[in-house]
Amino acid sequence: MIYQISSKQNDKIKEVLKLRKSSYQKEVGLFIVEGFHLIEMASSSNLLEAVYTLEEIKNIDASIPQYIINKDILDKISNYKNSQGALGIVRIKNHQEVHSNLVLYLDDVQDPGNVGTILRTALSFNFLDVILSNNSCSVYNEKVIQASQGAIFDLNIQNGDSSFLKELKNKGYRVIATSLQSSIPLEKLNISEKIVLVLGNEAHGVSKEILDLANESIRIDIDKIDSLNVAIAGAISMYYIKSQK
Repeated sequence: MIYQISSKQNDKIKEVLKLRKSSYQKEVGLFIVEGFHLIEMASSSNLLEAVYTLEEIKNIDASIPQYIINKDILDKISNYKNSQGALGIVRIKNHQEVHSNLVLYLDDVQDPGNVGTILRTALSFNFLDVILSNNSCSVYNEKVIQASQGAIFDLNIQNGDSSFLKELKNKGYRVIATSLQSSIPLEKLNISEKIVLVLGNEAHGVSKEILDLANESIRIDIDKIDSLNVAIAGAISMYYIKSQK
């Protein structure tokens, strides 16, 4: 279905602009992606609701509304100076019960670039269930979506606090937290069947509450610097755990 929009005051355009706010995203269950790759991934996941584009996109379901807009409207609704010329409106996927043996928990990780990179890495290393604390950056933040390279469409992502971790622990998951204090080197970790890996806040690390809850704390031994970026530390830890299973 193809429609034309020529005014920046059109109600549809106003609705797109409202979707830049995370509170409104949660209210209506929708978010924005930019670029053909993410639009195609959303379409393949049956989550694409509509497209705003300079030219008709041929390789998506014909039943999805496509709103043909001009450059002025694109400049108003896009977050990028060098936009590819297409935005997609995507439905937030309903989360499922945790179903994989490798789970990732982000404890107040707030930088969108870090969160997006971590999500992309999690998918790569089969950490298919990802839980974010309520103070972590939203996965529907535009920078998170871009950095994740579409991983959000293939992961089971949900929010949860420490009580969620307690439930998983009671179900037989071993909670492994990253920490520079009172921890063992990563390579000395005994790998169990079901693991929750916890990555902490960029400035403060994993909270004391979760460190106390964890079965074990691990560190990556490094030289000449004090610590690693959380996305790098997460990638090394996830790779090691996956390689040992």
